[in-house]
Amino acid sequence: MKRFLIVAAFLGGTACAVPIVLPLPLPVPEAEPEPMDVPQSAKARFVSSVEANGCSLTSANTDVIMADAVLSREDLARVMTDLRSEGRGEIDGQAFRLTSGACA
Repeated sequence: MKRFLIVAAFLGGTACAVPIVLPLPLPVPEAEPEPMDVPQSAKARFVSSVEANGCSLTSANTDVIMADAVLSREDLARVMTDLRSEGRGEIDGQAFRLTSGACA
């Protein structure tokens, strides 16, 4: 009986010494977030809208460009002034014409 208890104690002790490793579930990869549109400045929106409408801002397409670029009259005046001072636009008769980028 003593031998049985000694062997049982020995086996029981070794069973505790060996760690039981259970397979862990693999982590589920998260879906990649959709890329967000980077907000553009008023100047960048204006330039891309004018480029898409013939490279000139005229009285015929002013409303279209302002709606497309989401600009107010004050924003439009400021952007055109900035572009003229940077040498990227000029007044050509009754139109404002871009002189850089896709319109060069």
